[in-house]
Amino acid sequence: MVVVLVGFMGAGKTTVGHILAERLGLPFVDSDIFIEQRLGRSIRDIFAEEGEEHFRELEHQTVSGLLKGPDAVIALGGGALGDRRTRDALRGTRVVYLRVGFAEAMSRVTGDEYRPMLHRPDLIDVYEVRLPVYQDVAALVIDTNGRHPDAIAMDILRRLTAARAISVPSSGVFVTCVGGAYYAHIGCGLLDYVGELLPELPEAERAVVLEASADTDTASRVSQQLERRGLGTLRITVDDHAQSKTISAYERVVEALAEQAFHRDDLVVAVGGEFVMELAGFVAATFNRGMRLFLVPTTLAAQADVSVGGKNSVNLSRGYNLIGTIHQPVAVVSDVHLACANEGRGFRPGLAEMAKHALITNSGLRQFMLSRAKELLGRDAQVVRAAVERSVAIKADIVSRDEREQGDRIFLSYGHTFAYAFELVRDSRVSTPDGVLAVGLMAAAWLAYRQGRAGFELVEAHRELLEALGLPTFGAIQISDLQEVWTRDKKYRHGARFVVLNGLGNPEGDVAADDRTLTQVLEDLRQR
Repeated sequence: MVVVLVGFMGAGKTTVGHILAERLGLPFVDSDIFIEQRLGRSIRDIFAEEGEEHFRELEHQTVSGLLKGPDAVIALGGGALGDRRTRDALRGTRVVYLRVGFAEAMSRVTGDEYRPMLHRPDLIDVYEVRLPVYQDVAALVIDTNGRHPDAIAMDILRRLTAARAISVPSSGVFVTCVGGAYYAHIGCGLLDYVGELLPELPEAERAVVLEASADTDTASRVSQQLERRGLGTLRITVDDHAQSKTISAYERVVEALAEQAFHRDDLVVAVGGEFVMELAGFVAATFNRGMRLFLVPTTLAAQADVSVGGKNSVNLSRGYNLIGTIHQPVAVVSDVHLACANEGRGFRPGLAEMAKHALITNSGLRQFMLSRAKELLGRDAQVVRAAVERSVAIKADIVSRDEREQGDRIFLSYGHTFAYAFELVRDSRVSTPDGVLAVGLMAAAWLAYRQGRAGFELVEAHRELLEALGLPTFGAIQISDLQEVWTRDKKYRHGARFVVLNGLGNPEGDVAADDRTLTQVLEDLRQR
């Protein structure tokens, strides 16, 4: 993606450009600074010694080269569009015009001696002449008067990633990770609008659809809409369970892409549950050193959690998610009707993921799920949609602040250190395989209680929510079975590390626990 910022001096192109580039995960290039670095001279000196006409020729050549790539956010000098050739080169490019009033522009740049244009006596006339030129090439026009640069950048991101308006009601949760900003669309009946909700990708020619074997009909409808968007499609069926998210499955997919000569501008589309989402994300992150990714999750676990945040991975025989990357999609489309129809795939784990988000925050989601538990268990689509939207909003807020798990994102691992270990212990007696996270959440609550971080009411609050959702709250596991598994946990450091709660909505990460305490926790977990 190339995004070009234009506007008069003082519009904020450099400041906003840096913020925008960081959020999009792209380099930032200021065309004036680029020229100065290439020539080893200041623009003021070029103006003084060779004149403006000579500088404009240099500027045109520089901009033309930058527009050819690689992807970047590019800020152009205020007078760059005075050259018709430059304006023509910008046609069809994502050009954002930062509109600023003359008085405000002058208040921002007065005293800046590095701007040779400031000394022109006819500067107000220059300003008036340039306004229609900026407007003419702009794909987006953003007013900047009296606005903070962060707000301007967020406005640009929303409008760059916005989908076309559709008639079916849906909610768009805006995710603004450093690796890319996008919308997670959530609604009932969105499957027939997938083609409209996919952002414009003019460079893409084809799409590979990784589809769960149980979702071939859904994948067919998605593929038809992609083809109407002008994308040729290749469909590859994969299994949608933890044991299928392997290096061999990954190798099979990328070999097919290599054979069909897919390119980095093409699109990887995932249609399925959480394991298909993660496998597709890993393919998109690594093949051709990165491709675009579009997610159509069909299970509640995928819609409420896995499809947002960009984590993707494959498993090894010795542990889950040991090989992975972070790679954000261009959009997520979650049709809740699909999740409600998938009784045997991902619904109970999805309830557990939403319960996790409810327990680690003071968002009101816990109270909502308790009050609407019957409708959730009955798969009332509108109630499920409301819960998914709240759950995704919680996760989007966390991952937008901490994409790489350097801070708060670790809280999203609440219960998972226990749950992954329980799942890998073959003879463990967790009530049901799809309730393993719920049991992990209960274990984490018992750990907080045994460490004196919270009273017994925390355990009861967990039990109340999970039982209301029909999820298990006990299991019979021996600590000896877990020790080897924990040594391969990604968060291991001189022992297993856990996320615990110091009360509802008050998580703490990177917490150690000794064997004696963990043994007591597992004894507690046997309680029915």
